[in-house]
Amino acid sequence: MKIGWIGAGIMGNPMVHHLLKNGHEAHVYARHPQKVQNLIEEGAVLEESIASLVQHSDVICTMVGFPSDVKEVYGTIFEHIEPGKICIDFTTSSPSLAVALAQQGKDKQVTVLDAPVTGGDAGAKQGTLTILVGGPKETFDQLQPVFSAFGKDIFYCGVAGAGQKVKIANQIMIANTLQGICEAMTYLKSQGCDPALVIQNLQNGAAGSRQLELLGPKMLQNNFDPGFYIKHFVKDLRIALDQKEVKLTGVENVIQEYITLMDQGYQDLGTQALIKYFQ
Repeated sequence: MKIGWIGAGIMGNPMVHHLLKNGHEAHVYARHPQKVQNLIEEGAVLEESIASLVQHSDVICTMVGFPSDVKEVYGTIFEHIEPGKICIDFTTSSPSLAVALAQQGKDKQVTVLDAPVTGGDAGAKQGTLTILVGGPKETFDQLQPVFSAFGKDIFYCGVAGAGQKVKIANQIMIANTLQGICEAMTYLKSQGCDPALVIQNLQNGAAGSRQLELLGPKMLQNNFDPGFYIKHFVKDLRIALDQKEVKLTGVENVIQEYITLMDQGYQDLGTQALIKYFQ
């Protein structure tokens, strides 16, 4: 299977690495080719344009930053794609945009899946991502060899847009969990206790979480290197709030804290930098 990949950044780069490792032919397009040099050395084919990538690929995968990027990239893809090909958008994006892309693809006899992932850069590097897929079930089944190259838990969520909706639910939970961790550490410090006790004493109890395990130590070390950028998390939370069916009080609070950090120039730090808001 010839796989084209657009967006080989913190997440996409290791995902392509696993595709190559599993014997897939990978074609990559990057605005900054030096950032995919490692993939070229592993055997990936560097394409000079999106049009060229689409021409040489059976399955076109995207992993970009924002919904606006998704719209721009698929505008070009749809200009050049041939009937019968498949697109997978791994970007966390708007459910309504996912539905629109699926319809545009259908009009061109192209199947488009939304397949956002969770697990962070660690999961991408280890090939253990959770993949949340929306679109035709038969296409989901057909693409298992692609998903299993870098995914451990691969879920069919339903029709187009369903994968994005489940991913946004994931981001809602993460936002509230990070808030709780920061408040707990700040509380202990204010009471004359070591904030590290949140991890040492509570990780294996009822309040333990993946976020505490992975990001708690980084908070204590003031290590804010991005596994997931603040600017991208704010984008996800804005998508969560872009609906009127349910009030998300926790998300409303957390996004304002992150926006404050962005206003201070911290948009390219990792999400664990939320602790800076409390310092």
